[in-house]
Amino acid sequence: MIGLVLALGLPVPALAQGVRVLGRVVRVTGADSQPLSGTWVILHGVTAAGGAPVDSARSDGRGRYAVRAPALDSTALYVVSVTYQGIAYFTSPVHAFGRRVDTADVLAVFDTSSVTPTITITQRHIVVRRAAEDGSRRVVELIVLSNTGSRTRIASDTSRPVWRGALPRGVAQLEVGQGDVSSEAVDVRGGTLVVTAPVPPGEKQVIVSYLLPASAQALDLPVDQPVLRLNILVEDSAASVAEGPLAALGFEQMEGASFARFDGVIPQGGGRVTITFGRGPLAPGQWWWVVIVLAFGALAAALAVGWRRSPMPLVSEDPATLTAELAAVEAALSSEDHPLSGEERVAYERRCAALRRSVASRPA
Repeated sequence: MIGLVLALGLPVPALAQGVRVLGRVVRVTGADSQPLSGTWVILHGVTAAGGAPVDSARSDGRGRYAVRAPALDSTALYVVSVTYQGIAYFTSPVHAFGRRVDTADVLAVFDTSSVTPTITITQRHIVVRRAAEDGSRRVVELIVLSNTGSRTRIASDTSRPVWRGALPRGVAQLEVGQGDVSSEAVDVRGGTLVVTAPVPPGEKQVIVSYLLPASAQALDLPVDQPVLRLNILVEDSAASVAEGPLAALGFEQMEGASFARFDGVIPQGGGRVTITFGRGPLAPGQWWWVVIVLAFGALAAALAVGWRRSPMPLVSEDPATLTAELAAVEAALSSEDHPLSGEERVAYERRCAALRRSVASRPA
């Protein structure tokens, strides 16, 4: 250890002084923000060996906090968390490499509402694969939900979801991918996709996969709400727009295949979008894509690279960040030194489940 400290150019006494993390918690209301005083702030230390809460403190009258890890570990990441109205909020990891004091992000929290604001769609990307031997087609959707208000939208109960949207007719075998929403918070009811997870101000991604049956000769999508951008890729050279305000934009190469691309804006609900298919089953040698799509890995990565979007305020795509946050949340749930209240535990368990799915679905 002394050798490591010397290699880093640090004085030996720095090891015993630990690292302090400074930050501020604010409650955002409309265009303004106010310091959130008296709330518990927990510092989680995460290393390759695991993670655990290392300190906690209440924020002061100006929302400021100072938490401290007792020993400096240049390999550790530190994550700060706050739970507000049952919703857990996390900072990005703090890297204390070679430093004894660091500053975390300003941690913004929001009041909740089960009524407003209305959650809208800023982007909806649909990828339709070529017909398999049985005639069915695998579809992957990436939907970007937007909360433009100043409150975290929550569901009052499971019968009143935060957001709902129509799916194409006849879908089956729906699976939830590695987006920002856990699979427990996404369901299908009567041909409609529903989301019951909290949506804070900003954006959240929902990724789903499903099958269109062999009887479906088109992607028939009811339009029940505006979409700022609807982008459809179909692995079919004969695909064409039969109905809806979409323009044909030629072909795009993705994952070694050619896709017909259709793009447009849906200004209001009502009507439908219909993309008709050509014919031709998938050759046996091309069945490799089924495993990839079911795992949501390759296509989701291609979507993320191909379609630019605004960053999520509470979610990171970096594997190290996700792993660090997961370790911190698991440590908080198992801690006896800093026990969570009932409301906090529910929030942490919800976050833990979502992070486990994200980490497990990413390549090693």
